[in-house]
Amino acid sequence: MSSQLAALCAVTSFLWLINSVEDHQIIAEQPRLSSTLILLIASLTSYAISHFSDWLPGANGRFDDELGLSSTGNKTRPISQRNLPKKPRRYFVLILIVCIILRLESFHRVTADLQCSEPGLEAFLPLLVLAYQLYSSPRRARTFDDERDDFTRTMFEALSDFVAKSLYILIPSTFLLSFGVYLALISEPKSTLFCSPQHDSAKFVVFVQWVGVLLDAAIVIIAWRILAWARTTKSRLRTLSGILLVSGLGSGMLWVMSGDGVGSDPLFWFDVVIDGLSLATLLVSSSLLAPEGGSVLGFVGVITFITGLLLSVQRVWPLGSWENVSGLGTWGAVVGMSVGFSLFVYATDVKKVAFVHRAFVVFVLLLVAIAVSIFTPIKMSKGMERHPLSKIIYDARVESDRWLIHASYSDSLPAAVREYGERHYGRDPPRGFDKWWEFAKEKKSPVMDHFKQTGDDILPFWGVSPARLREDTRRAARELDMALLKIQNGTARHNLPPSNPYKAVLDELVDLVKDFAEHLPDLEMAINLDERPRVLAPWDQVQRLAAAGIKRKKTSSLLPDGKEDMPEPKLAVTVDRAEALKNAMQPKALRELTALSCPTGTKVRSGVHWDIRDFCSSCAKPQSNGQFLTNHDLSLELCHQSDLMRLHSFHMTATEIPPLTDLLPIFSRSKTDNYADIILPLKRLSETKESLPPKSQPFDKNVKKLFYRGKVSRLFSPKELLRGGQQERLVHLATLPPSSPDKSRLLLPNAAKNKAHYREVPTGQINPLLPFDIAFSSYTPCDPKLTSCPNTPHDFHNTIKEDTSDPLKNQYILTLDTDLGPSPLFNLALSSPGNVPFLSTIFKEWYTERVLPWVHFVPIDIRFQALHSTLAYFVGLKDQTKEHGSTDGKWIAEQGAKWASKALRREDRQIYLFRLLLEWGRLVNDRRDELGFKIPAA
Repeated sequence: MSSQLAALCAVTSFLWLINSVEDHQIIAEQPRLSSTLILLIASLTSYAISHFSDWLPGANGRFDDELGLSSTGNKTRPISQRNLPKKPRRYFVLILIVCIILRLESFHRVTADLQCSEPGLEAFLPLLVLAYQLYSSPRRARTFDDERDDFTRTMFEALSDFVAKSLYILIPSTFLLSFGVYLALISEPKSTLFCSPQHDSAKFVVFVQWVGVLLDAAIVIIAWRILAWARTTKSRLRTLSGILLVSGLGSGMLWVMSGDGVGSDPLFWFDVVIDGLSLATLLVSSSLLAPEGGSVLGFVGVITFITGLLLSVQRVWPLGSWENVSGLGTWGAVVGMSVGFSLFVYATDVKKVAFVHRAFVVFVLLLVAIAVSIFTPIKMSKGMERHPLSKIIYDARVESDRWLIHASYSDSLPAAVREYGERHYGRDPPRGFDKWWEFAKEKKSPVMDHFKQTGDDILPFWGVSPARLREDTRRAARELDMALLKIQNGTARHNLPPSNPYKAVLDELVDLVKDFAEHLPDLEMAINLDERPRVLAPWDQVQRLAAAGIKRKKTSSLLPDGKEDMPEPKLAVTVDRAEALKNAMQPKALRELTALSCPTGTKVRSGVHWDIRDFCSSCAKPQSNGQFLTNHDLSLELCHQSDLMRLHSFHMTATEIPPLTDLLPIFSRSKTDNYADIILPLKRLSETKESLPPKSQPFDKNVKKLFYRGKVSRLFSPKELLRGGQQERLVHLATLPPSSPDKSRLLLPNAAKNKAHYREVPTGQINPLLPFDIAFSSYTPCDPKLTSCPNTPHDFHNTIKEDTSDPLKNQYILTLDTDLGPSPLFNLALSSPGNVPFLSTIFKEWYTERVLPWVHFVPIDIRFQALHSTLAYFVGLKDQTKEHGSTDGKWIAEQGAKWASKALRREDRQIYLFRLLLEWGRLVNDRRDELGFKIPAA
């Protein structure tokens, strides 16, 4: 019973490690330090457990008492001695320690360029162990005397004994097991983060992977021999503890030599402790099984099988979807593992798998193989009779009608006051709400009630006192690239001098305010002039203040507006930019701060996603319908999408101005969901110049192309950004040559069956069939005067196009974020009836909540997994298929332009700003709880 419990603990701890470590930051951020600490914790835990060895199996020796004796006629011999491997040499401990240190280093090297690695190589570990076993202990034929001694055996026992001693069964069963697990491991869809053949050492990474698998085999074999020959359980555990201790110290020396930092995030230390204890559980449990396992091959095979079976069964459910397009591969994985492992357990004389008898396991595997053989062809032939985008666009049209009713539910001022209270936790509107209502009605606003973004932005500040808000506003205005907007006695002005390049931006903002400034209370606002948002406060702080704000509902009406004498705003403090650059926050530190802005238990809060090679299906699935992005609002939330921290340049570039971690009232043009800035309609510096917009033309007269031009100019680009940045991945994906081995999963029609199926096709061969016009207009990844530039993939330099043509002459325009914020081209494309904007973003702007996906624009996931399928739906494949959605494309272009002319006008920006300033003016007033607006009694 104790050995079964040890087996169960070994399997459970192993599964915990392989499933939890992907979401831990110990691999991505401080790999060598993590390895050192985990080994040391496992060492101390093993040593502590050794003090309780009397409660564990094998305390009196090599399991002699527990296993008893094996009888063969008149001969007796201990089973433990029969199963023991060769006795280890004295220097084996040193070799084992060196192998462990080298294995950790090989793992760190592979994860540093994980996009260049090959999946599934670990599946061949049983074959390597088998090769060692055949070399060191060749099986010999049984003698005549042996057969005579065993004449009492049943036929089933004789057959089982033959299988256990036949190389003709052992070798193919091990191969089937490994190959089945390999098929399961390579079936995952790949991320679009790429490996550059010219500048990434792909062959070397794969070589290091194979070295790692060889080291795995050496570690398992040597450790098995050492621990199996320990005299008692106590000595076995203390030997294990010593090996881990010295290995940890050796890894620590490499960490010190590398100069890596020390993790400061408490979650890092929590992950280290948990993984250290889990590793100790795995190693201690495995060491208790060492003398009775028959051979190390059986143990390795069981662990490999469990890993592959769980993964392959998971791959059965999405058969036929974009996540799993290989029915044959999935069937081969399940059947190969089932048949191989059924023979393997008998060939290696494994009596139980964890705590389950092998006969029952074989019976279950037989049922699984039969079920998968029936289910696979049915699921793969099912297909889709209707393209999913047809239904997605139809559902979006229906939802847009509902949204418009919800956005303008009120038809009178009293109704608007009631609606405001229902949407703002029972709070009355601010003073001046009636003036705002009249202004919005006069400007014919299509949105009268839906201002959720404004309410969400200012809600946390209800938990801060007015005096503190006024003080924090002045404090924020003294930061770099900040300005102060002041409204006093119905007049708006700012504090930027004529020499400041952003003066035109603030002048335009003041011009927006002047039409309704007389109705505003006196107030001050700190305006962020930088492209990046500024306030990255911890989630706990924001939620605590927001909860306090929800409780503040006390209001009364028609009281005089309390005003205070505000001194003249001071000019912004001049800051030396060169000096500020020295304090730039590096991407690693920025990701740590971003994690703290997420709720506890979310993916980002738990750690950085390090498996950048494979597609994170669990990250994309909540907001997707198959390949396609359907819930655009949810896609803008980062906390459940940890992979985006390594797939968007905003999270991968150093920020010249570090974000503020205190909840300061700062108004910004845009932000990601994690930032606490207050969004306001603020033009960019480039948009303030007087220029006529390009003349648009009808949709049918435009060129049927998807157009994109990227412009990159950075001071510094880490290597991971050059392979994983949003713009880099897009240009690489759309310009792959036909000889490229990269593949994409595309939804293709089957004319013979009148259905559509997902297929995996070479990306380089499908690109010429789609009208991509995607390139960089300029690409400067870093400034060589400031830092040494890492190798830049040649693809980007070869795809630079000096295109001076009008982008609006293309039917489809793809807009991506820059390193700092959203692209201004989206507004231009949206306003044109001849263009369909494809939008791929993580940012929110003032109008984000009022433009609807699949109605006004086409949303594209940051990961680009559906880029080819989406474009193929609208334009078809050249000489291959007809477009399904050309009519839908024209309709989206026209609907977007009509809506922009109604809801994204200058007047709409004024309406948004007017309401925001009324809210803020009440918030900074000492009598804010008394300044609610109510309809006077008749």
